[in-house]
Amino acid sequence: MPSPEQVATAIQTIDQLSNWLENTGLSNAAIAQFKFNALAAIYPELKEIAELAKSLIGATHSLPEEGMSVTELAALLTENLTVKIKPEQVNTALVKLGYQERNNEKRIWILTEAGSEHGISLLATSKTNKWQGSQLKWYRSVIPILEDYFRQPDNLVDVAQGINGSSPETEANNQTNNKANTKTKKAWTVAERLKEKGIKSNPDQIQLIQSFADGYYTEKHGTKPPKLTNRKIPVSSYPGEESIELIDKAIDTVLNPRKKTDAQM
Repeated sequence: MPSPEQVATAIQTIDQLSNWLENTGLSNAAIAQFKFNALAAIYPELKEIAELAKSLIGATHSLPEEGMSVTELAALLTENLTVKIKPEQVNTALVKLGYQERNNEKRIWILTEAGSEHGISLLATSKTNKWQGSQLKWYRSVIPILEDYFRQPDNLVDVAQGINGSSPETEANNQTNNKANTKTKKAWTVAERLKEKGIKSNPDQIQLIQSFADGYYTEKHGTKPPKLTNRKIPVSSYPGEESIELIDKAIDTVLNPRKKTDAQM
């Protein structure tokens, strides 16, 4: 067992480190748990005592719920409001509501006094890098408040503009430009057509679509479509605006087989 002097020195060092955590908005209970964890890390012989102390802290500072991240809130709001809500839009809403503030220097969100009624600040460690700091978790009590926020007309406009990073008018202009590009483009690949249509697919699906498109092209023109050079995997390039119809037919064959079956019935 460590001597009282050794324990006192360790506690003094831990207290100095804990002072840094006080500025992150962590609760006193979370900081106290950090202290006991740190003490047990320095002196494993004191682990059982530290666990007893942490159990007492947990019993007297129990949380009514685990809390949700802004990503989880965004998913829930998207489902409830039937409009796409992004995590960054939730963060913006929480700032405007006065529930959190941004510390850009430390790259963390800080819970405000008003926000403490609907959330908690916890110590978190990244699984992908060495970052460690406070992470805010939000209780379910904030959900109806956020729903009311996003139902306001002005905020709905912000959401609509944030979906694609542009306003509805700009998006309409982009669609018009895409149509113009479709008419002027001399040749198409399956991947290019999928991207323009906004369809997500994996490499296996692209290869299968290409095989069907090759077949439709050969059937119509009596020859196979040209291939792009300098490609490890052969990629077909379908020339002419009329080839778009063949590619779309191949896409439907692979990704919408039910559509083809319904048409045959």
